[in-house]
Amino acid sequence: MHRYLTVLMALALIFTASCRKKITYDGFDENKLFSLYELYEQKAYRDLDEAMNEPDQVYKLVLYMQDLKEVPEEVYHFKYLNTLELTRNQLDEIPEYIGDMIYLQSLYISDNLFTAVPPQAFRLPNLKRLKIEGNQIEAIPMELIRKENVDEIYMGRNKLTEIPMELYDMEQLRVLKLDENQIGSLPPEVSRLKNLEVLDLEKNKLESFPWTILELENLRVIKLGRNQIPMHELDSLRKAMPDVKVDY
Repeated sequence: MHRYLTVLMALALIFTASCRKKITYDGFDENKLFSLYELYEQKAYRDLDEAMNEPDQVYKLVLYMQDLKEVPEEVYHFKYLNTLELTRNQLDEIPEYIGDMIYLQSLYISDNLFTAVPPQAFRLPNLKRLKIEGNQIEAIPMELIRKENVDEIYMGRNKLTEIPMELYDMEQLRVLKLDENQIGSLPPEVSRLKNLEVLDLEKNKLESFPWTILELENLRVIKLGRNQIPMHELDSLRKAMPDVKVDY
């Protein structure tokens, strides 16, 4: 009987895998991959019924604060999505087919129930912005760090205790938001993030910061407040960077 049940379970797993939805494309249309500014001009669909009337025209889908426990099945039909907004729901996973979306650039899944970055995100060839704040994530995964297109990472309000050294090789990074975690140090190697514009480490456990921050010529905003950094050091940083908004 035990062997019989084992065989049945194996067959069930095989059947489930074979039925898993997968998005396929007939080539790649560059006209459907929008710049950040072009995306602002695109319609944001908030009603699934309306979106289903023209699925190939849905580039921005906003399902914000809808108490979703799973991603609606309709999302499968929006194969040209550039932005998928699922913030403030009750999600702890996303469907496998999300990883097939070759036009998806912005994945917003903050304030859900994730304990790790969904692996589907690592398969997205054009992913640029990942917002996964307010979850229960304990580490920044190497798979995310290796994504050469990713230039905005929002992982505030999680359970991070450190920043992997490999992250400082992400020279393309423009926004790094890691506020309200448990990060205890910021090394001199942060100066390697030459394109960084926003650095938010507010409300962590930092006791100091490296003065190599001054080498970040593109920096516009730096937030180091509510740490354990002496106030006089933050005052000195503000004076040393008069063109940068130093919040503390």
